[in-house]
Amino acid sequence: MIKNNYIVKYWVLENSSPLLKHSTGTLIGDGRFELIFVSGNGYKTIRGDRVETIRPGIYIGGQMDAPMELEIDPATTLYALKLEPWAAQLLSGFDFREALNKTVDLQHINATLYKELNAYDPSNQMEQIIEKLLIHFENAKAFAKDEKIINACCKILDTGYIDFKQSRDHYLLSTNLTSRSIENKFKHALGVTPQQYANGIRLRRISEAIKLQPKFENFTELSYSHGFYDQAHFNRVFKNYWGFAPKMLPNEEVFITDSKERFRYYTI
Repeated sequence: MIKNNYIVKYWVLENSSPLLKHSTGTLIGDGRFELIFVSGNGYKTIRGDRVETIRPGIYIGGQMDAPMELEIDPATTLYALKLEPWAAQLLSGFDFREALNKTVDLQHINATLYKELNAYDPSNQMEQIIEKLLIHFENAKAFAKDEKIINACCKILDTGYIDFKQSRDHYLLSTNLTSRSIENKFKHALGVTPQQYANGIRLRRISEAIKLQPKFENFTELSYSHGFYDQAHFNRVFKNYWGFAPKMLPNEEVFITDSKERFRYYTI
């Protein structure tokens, strides 16, 4: 197991059938980026009326503020490394606003790194891939002027997402920058504003509580503990954000990348 400050988790999705297509259902985002190694025939992402066809290669899954469905083609495996939100900016100077609700080819973001990582087989060389990435992140960190700012802001919002205004005051005091300056840097590095990020984290955390504890019945208390006025407020915000009602969360068709889910999963 490799401990580090950049990569959160490692998970695998696969369709081992040589013939049948397999739709995994709707994926709930968590504010992190996914570095995805695709082998086999590829897969599709469905976001509303827009369909992306992803062929074998290496990709970055950007931030999400809308539901996404996956349809994995026959004999295809997805090996995904979940990156901390501040790590993606260390891949290059790419403007991640272009990756919001999209899957972007790593060649478009950093062709050199793509070539280096593409030399490895993720099915049996993931440790080497991770080591290569960590070296890249450490080297890039010295030249990324906003890495510390974005890192600090994300950590504040990860714990203070319930009260965004208080968290915003906290990180503004710690950085001595204006709110607009922070927002511009944040949007470039993550693709979303700090408030959008905090709201996404809040919805992810309450989604986890509902999804992984489906017998939990006191939704009013749960909603209030996550900063919503009441259950009706939570239902409205959730549906506006993800496009479906929170009562759908316990269904098999909705999944989050967690160890209790039904697909193969590993944690670094």
